[in-house]
Amino acid sequence: MIKQTSAQTLSSDNVKDELNLIKSLCVKHEMLCCAFSKWKNDIEQNDAQLEILNETAVALRNRHKVLTEMLTHSPVLASPELLNQLQREISAVETQVDIWIRELAEINDDRTRLDIEFVKLRSQLQKSMTNIEIAQLDFETMERRHCDMWKNFLYNMGPKLTAVSPATVVLSVTAQKLGAAAAKLSE
Repeated sequence: MIKQTSAQTLSSDNVKDELNLIKSLCVKHEMLCCAFSKWKNDIEQNDAQLEILNETAVALRNRHKVLTEMLTHSPVLASPELLNQLQREISAVETQVDIWIRELAEINDDRTRLDIEFVKLRSQLQKSMTNIEIAQLDFETMERRHCDMWKNFLYNMGPKLTAVSPATVVLSVTAQKLGAAAAKLSE
């Protein structure tokens, strides 16, 4: 991400460009997190729809069981009314089964779409996290370069000091005190 430049040629424009790039990565990462949150809500809704379909399937099984019992325990030929009632009930169950199968296909298509979306989001999120980590390294590099530039500035612009031992400092301070005392005496 950071262009290879020496600490001396690092300009404020370069730093601004890098910071803007880091900000854009953070914005993209935040958008991915929002997309992932939306995906999570969609998958929860899909799970709820599957649960409703499961409950419907249980109800259809129970209705089928009732119809089967009615056919086995009732003399169908003896009562035309019972035959008509069974025919209506069977038609209603067939219609409900057709609706159930259609809804199951739609929910399955949505689940497949959500699974594919998850794989894409996970990949994009991992890439974004890697970019954020690289941006963090870039930011640390910029900070280190700034500190180096500041140290170099202070070194080049500050007074040149030579290394002195503590004994030399004590002698220098003592000499200054003696000089001040001699100046007072001569007055």
